[in-house]
Amino acid sequence: FVVVARADDDEVTQTKKGVMKAISEIKHFFQSDPLGKKLVEVMKEVGSVCQMVRKKARMALKEYVRKLIKEDE
Repeated sequence: FVVVARADDDEVTQTKKGVMKAISEIKHFFQSDPLGKKLVEVMKEVGSVCQMVRKKARMALKEYVRKLIKEDE
């Protein structure tokens, strides 16, 4: 029973190490590789555009609701 538990612990440890290595490689890609850096820039721009679209949609919806309320009165 102790041997089986030890084998499970080793498996978990190996899995943790594998996951940490993968995360480290991904982080290194986005921080060091030119393509990774470019992807970071593009995703920041996409995020900015999404925020702008969301803001415009909210403003349009707000104006539409105001018109509906005004018509109701």
